[in-house]
Amino acid sequence: MSQDMELPEQQSTVYVFDFDGVICDSVGENILSAWRAAAPAHMPRTPPADLEASFRACRPVIETGHQNIPLLHLLLQGYAVEQILANFDQLMQGFLDEHGQTEADSMAAFGKARAAWQAEDEEDWFSAQGFYAHAIAPVNHVADRAVIATTKQHEPACRLVTRAGLKIPLARVYGMERLGPQKKRNILEAALARNPNAEVHFFEDRIATLNKMTDLPRLKLHLVDWGYNLPAERAEAAAHARMDILSADEFASMLQR
Repeated sequence: MSQDMELPEQQSTVYVFDFDGVICDSVGENILSAWRAAAPAHMPRTPPADLEASFRACRPVIETGHQNIPLLHLLLQGYAVEQILANFDQLMQGFLDEHGQTEADSMAAFGKARAAWQAEDEEDWFSAQGFYAHAIAPVNHVADRAVIATTKQHEPACRLVTRAGLKIPLARVYGMERLGPQKKRNILEAALARNPNAEVHFFEDRIATLNKMTDLPRLKLHLVDWGYNLPAERAEAAAHARMDILSADEFASMLQR
C-alpha cells in the first residue's frame, strides 16, 4: 500500500473496524437499493414483507453491496433461505453467468440505483440506514487510534460515518475503492507495519473475513455477536485459537478501559 496512507502510527494499540455489521446496520437500505436496481418493472415500489424477511435471514452471506442484487434475484426465483446460506457463491456466479453479467456490472447497477435514490430523496436514503447504538461511544473512545475498513462503497461510507457522529477522521475511512487488491488485508498489513510494537485489533462480523487474516502476527481477531453472522459461525469463532467472540458489553469494556 502507498506510503501516503492515513493511518495511526507508532501506537501501542490500534483498532481496525469493519463497518456494516459492526457499526452500521445497513440491511434495510441494502434490500431497497437492490430492489430499485433489479426488481421487475411490474412489481410494487417496495418489496413485500415476506421477501424482506428472507433477505434479512440471508444477509450473512453478503460480503459487499453489489451481491445484494443476485441475492434478491435468487429469492425472487424461489430459492429457499437454507439453499442460499449453504451455496451462495455458486448460486450467485450461476446467476451472473446466466445473465451475461460480471461483478463489475452488478456493482455499477447497485451504485447507480443507490445514487439515484440519494438524488431523489437523500434523507429517505439515510433514514433507511441504521446504526448499532451500543457501538458508537466505544468506537469514539479510541477514535485517535482507529481505522474503518469496509467493502461498502467509499463515498456512502464516509457520509454515514459523519451521520453516525463517529470521530474517526474520514481520511482513515477505507471504502471499497480505497482498499486495494487484497481488500481489508491491505489495511491490516499497513497498520501492523506502521505500528511495529502494537497490538492491532480487528473487529468483524464475518468469520470468513477473519479466517483470511489468521496468519498475520500481532493481530487480535474479534467476531462481534450482533452482526450478520450465524450461530455456527459464532461457535467456530469461540473455539478458534486466534479469535474470540464479543458481546456488546465485552466490546464496550475492551474499548473503554
